[in-house]
Amino acid sequence: MFFGGFITCLLVSFILFFFSYLIWKKKELSFISGYNEQTFKGDKNKLVNAVGSFLMITGVLTLILPFALEFIGSIGGIIFMTIIIIGIIGLVIYINSINKK
Repeated sequence: MFFGGFITCLLVSFILFFFSYLIWKKKELSFISGYNEQTFKGDKNKLVNAVGSFLMITGVLTLILPFALEFIGSIGGIIFMTIIIIGIIGLVIYINSINKK
């Protein structure tokens, strides 16, 4: 059971790392959902830094998830879910704040 979850989380983590690289380092803004060149008025560098770093942190957490589930139990999944939800809320608030400037 552990190896199936580990392989799945490894694949998802790789995908998150790949999109983080494309957005953060290559500045491919088209990969950001809901991004529109005409309506976004904020700093594009801050946007790619925020989204890219969030994807990188999510990739690391996804890589750690099967180990947390194996050694801590279901509380590890609850902690993972809580961190991701709080991160998404914080990211949305931050993106809205840099778009108003």
